[in-house]
Amino acid sequence: MAFDIPAEELVATRLRQIHLDFHTSPEIPDVGSEFDAEEFAQTLVEARVNWITLFGKCHHGMSYYPTKVGVRHPSLKFDLLGEQIEACKKHGIATPVYLSVRVDQHIGITRADLLVRLEDGRIWGPNAHQASWYQVCLGNKEYIDYVAAQTEEILKGYEADGIFYDMCYLPPDPGCFCEKCLARLERSGHSRFDAEAHRAQEFAITREYTTRLAKLCKDLRPNATIFFNARITPNVHRELDILTHFEIESLSTGGWGYLHFPAWSRLVRTYPRPLQGMTARFHKSWADFGGLKTVPQLEYEAGTILAAGGSVNIGDQLHPRGRLDKGAYAIIGEIYKKVEALEPYCIGAKPLADIGVLLLPDAVDGPDAGELRMNSSYEGAAAMLMALKQQWNGETPDRDNLKQYKLLILPDRGQLDEGLKRRLEGYLDAGGAVLFSHEATLQEGSFTLPKAPVRYLAPCPYTPSYMHLGDELGAGLPDTELVNYRAGSYVTALEGARCLGEVWQPYFNRAPGHFSSHAQTPVDRPTGHPVGVLSADNRIGYLYAAVFQGYREDAFFVYKEMVARLLERLLPEPLVRPGQNIPSSMEIAVLKQEAQRRFVVHLVPFQPQRRTANNEYIEATVPLYEVSFALRTEVAPSRVYVAPSGQELAFRQEGHYCEVLVPKVGSYEVICYDMK
Repeated sequence: MAFDIPAEELVATRLRQIHLDFHTSPEIPDVGSEFDAEEFAQTLVEARVNWITLFGKCHHGMSYYPTKVGVRHPSLKFDLLGEQIEACKKHGIATPVYLSVRVDQHIGITRADLLVRLEDGRIWGPNAHQASWYQVCLGNKEYIDYVAAQTEEILKGYEADGIFYDMCYLPPDPGCFCEKCLARLERSGHSRFDAEAHRAQEFAITREYTTRLAKLCKDLRPNATIFFNARITPNVHRELDILTHFEIESLSTGGWGYLHFPAWSRLVRTYPRPLQGMTARFHKSWADFGGLKTVPQLEYEAGTILAAGGSVNIGDQLHPRGRLDKGAYAIIGEIYKKVEALEPYCIGAKPLADIGVLLLPDAVDGPDAGELRMNSSYEGAAAMLMALKQQWNGETPDRDNLKQYKLLILPDRGQLDEGLKRRLEGYLDAGGAVLFSHEATLQEGSFTLPKAPVRYLAPCPYTPSYMHLGDELGAGLPDTELVNYRAGSYVTALEGARCLGEVWQPYFNRAPGHFSSHAQTPVDRPTGHPVGVLSADNRIGYLYAAVFQGYREDAFFVYKEMVARLLERLLPEPLVRPGQNIPSSMEIAVLKQEAQRRFVVHLVPFQPQRRTANNEYIEATVPLYEVSFALRTEVAPSRVYVAPSGQELAFRQEGHYCEVLVPKVGSYEVICYDMK
């Protein structure tokens, strides 16, 4: 039977998951020829897997069960999906089923009238020299009927635990230019040249098919897990009704990079949905047959997912003949043995955070009003705060979570609507603190942050410019004029506020006919404008430079040090104070299990080796020794120990902080504090 528990609970308690791709060309002649149901299930059991997403229909448009509405793979002679589900159920393994939506190669080849058309009239698909996919226009009711019928076949015919709908992204901006979509635009009174109306129509189409399919799933199986891949965006609050949980697909070496998952997981994890992090066993990206990660690399990736409060999902692809790769599952088993042992300390654990990073819209008026987009300033804040061991979440204006944070960061850009201005004013009145930078909250030439201790004057005319940081912002740094590679703002401090450092200018900006040496022109003289401003009560800080974008794009450590100096003023008692032998690349994440009255701290060191021009890989882990840090527990714990071994650690309570020394940190370690 399908599991008779709410979908959210199933996701949150199944921490050892597999996403099993099976995109198999109809030209392959022996699909499933070596499949053995018990061997399949036993391989998963031995690898400690307790959830596997199985394939209903793949990108090729092939189904892997005796479908009456779709196209069964021509060389498949039996019900592969049915036998997989039955074998997994015998061992208590959850089995949601995958359906490809936007991509269906069979439809692309046989029904060109259903495909997305680009603005120049071309079909969105491969050219004559490409091995690639066709993309279906999801405004076609006929095609959505087809996907709905496949959904119904699976949920009525099998004990599937839910549906994973893949490839649910939008067409290239502003949308599909097929005749049906253009006719719909015109029926609604808009021109085909109206890009904003076109974007709105694409989102409306997305809402139509996703809400229809989600309702179908719930009607057929009330506890079904439902997920539409590519619908995790900064505007996900508009689509919460179609998602029982969040899956963040993030193959670090497959193009996503190692900052993607931490940044996105912290942006969405405060919504009332369980979180799943999806990496993969591949050396590169999907379908990298024969490519494997090392155990340390997968351990690190699993550690980052657990540290964010998520379930671990490892992507794989089944060989066409139907046998799981024993070597891959030996490695996955090593990872999941450790995850299984840590589950008592992970299930029910909620992340703690002192800091909220606000991702703001670039405009609150006009056609893009309120639209949120991931940007390098938010990502830079993510990278910086992890390096500084600060505990943080991303937040967006739709949520009213401000009161749970001691400090809010508004990185570099974005505007405030009237409702958020009021909430920020209330937050500051209640004692909260704010750090903002560059043009954050700038509107019509003025900062709109309530109680801002600084007045905007003009854009800094020099890029790069220079910074003399002074004793406070520059503590621990060389006493020199340091470059700011990014844009800056000229501001003046309001009465009572304190200026920190001074902006210096070069002789001139570099230009084709007006330059000196190889890079930026050298520093010339001071401008009289501050680098930073701090309010008299140490509760609002400002930096003139786009420091967060700069940290993301230039990796200049000085930006991080400037923010760190301000955080010492704005957040004097953070959740974590790092001690000795903690590199900036180590993540420290704090969670709490309320029922057990236990703090759970994850130590996850990032140790990449540069092997190619494109990716960073972790081949091996060098242990760290004698690692110390202090956790703000308020009162002394009854016990501190390493999980799952139970090795007790000596600790010392100093005021609100519990200081510990961890003898050894490998790929990742979990430290528990019993507060009973």
